[in-house]
Amino acid sequence: MDKPSLLHIGYPKSMSTTLQRCVFARHPEILFLGWGVGDLEHGWRDDRLAALCEVGIRYQKVLDYDPRKAAEIIAPYRAQFAADEGKKVLCLSSESFCFTMNHDVDATIKADRVINLLGGNNLKVLIVVREQLSLIRSYYYECVRGGYTGYFDEFLDQIYHYQFHSIVSDLRYHQIYQLYCRLVGSENVLVVPMEEIVADNGKAVGEICRFAGLTDMKLPLENFNSSDDLKFLQATRLLNEKFPHNQGATRFSWTYPEKLRAYWSCELGLPEPAAAKSTYGTSMMILRSARSVVSDFVAPLEANYSQEWRNRILALYRSQNSALATAIGVDLGRWGYAVEG
Repeated sequence: MDKPSLLHIGYPKSMSTTLQRCVFARHPEILFLGWGVGDLEHGWRDDRLAALCEVGIRYQKVLDYDPRKAAEIIAPYRAQFAADEGKKVLCLSSESFCFTMNHDVDATIKADRVINLLGGNNLKVLIVVREQLSLIRSYYYECVRGGYTGYFDEFLDQIYHYQFHSIVSDLRYHQIYQLYCRLVGSENVLVVPMEEIVADNGKAVGEICRFAGLTDMKLPLENFNSSDDLKFLQATRLLNEKFPHNQGATRFSWTYPEKLRAYWSCELGLPEPAAAKSTYGTSMMILRSARSVVSDFVAPLEANYSQEWRNRILALYRSQNSALATAIGVDLGRWGYAVEG
């Protein structure tokens, strides 16, 4: 019987970086391909794998995507995994697999691509969810760090009106759960509320290890990408207005050019465009300036829901959360998720 593979698809702002760096990268029985490998800037085992996961699976048009080439890229790691008796699980993790932004292909296309890449036999899928109001607020903070210039109401207005291609529609968790159940079988899909991980790290990590076929180990979890410093975020937003980049610029809007470097190099044989270098430099300048100086002179960034927005958003998810709670046997209402009844 083939050794199992573990596919972790997010969600964003649901402790993905924590799991990647503290569990998948540190458990001695996992051959971890990324994202989150060591101190590598792109977080993947090599440049070709980075290009595949950051562009091929995520952005590439259907007629351009080559599954045979994808299989060639992962083949050396499959061979390494098969030959290493100490490795029990081959793991691939990216929160971008579960949701769409402006340039992404649909989540169903990503699912087909990544499952074909890892192979459907003995494949386990881990989905970590988070109460939607909390996730959207945290996602807004992340977008501000990535160059977004607007206030919270502007952000909500944008992602709600364009939900046909924004993260809003992808937070209907039950339909994503059903998608992967159809592809690999419900017995091979584990959904864990992020709130359970926060409440009891050891218990949640143990559940994930047992699901994946790993030895349960005590792996301390660290916090990454904190949004606690709201003055820093407001300083960053103000600087984004003055110096547009990434999610606040037209050229690379809603993408991160630094994640495309491997694609430009490996697939196109081209150096990084000058505009990409410039926008990355602008991003680093803003984050460092906001942290060290500007945040001392601004008020905290506000991200509060009006009652109208709260009602409108929760109405999108109430039935989906209830269906998911029934399917996985977890009381999501306990953790503040909107449910029926």
